[in-house]
Amino acid sequence: MATVRLIDEQDAPEPVRRVYERIKAGFGAGRVPNAYKAFAHNPAVLEALVEQRARIMEQGELSPELKEWLAWAAVTLANNEFGVKVHTARLRKLGVSSAQLVEALAVLHYFTGISVMINGLALGEDVNEHVLAALRDEG
Repeated sequence: MATVRLIDEQDAPEPVRRVYERIKAGFGAGRVPNAYKAFAHNPAVLEALVEQRARIMEQGELSPELKEWLAWAAVTLANNEFGVKVHTARLRKLGVSSAQLVEALAVLHYFTGISVMINGLALGEDVNEHVLAALRDEG
């Protein structure tokens, strides 16, 4: 159960309805997800989130598939069940297999787990000169 009332389309003020139409026509696939109905309590925040999503997901140099993988990883690590389902479905539409999803989870598992171990042991920075050179754009 949500901690705030969801603002349905028929109850939304006109500025919110305009944003809802944008959501439905774009990433909402014909509907307004409940998260955005909750965000509608603050129309400026709702509009900013939708605009930010458009700028991030619809523009830039990264491929749509890579962006979808990154979104999937972020919602997975944040334990966002809704987001996991949505972005898994989008990856499936891009042709991603179950084996690839499990492999990606293994990558997330390994790097989050080893990061906990490195941080817990306070190992600090331990990169070699090749890594430092690449970070300096020296190849």
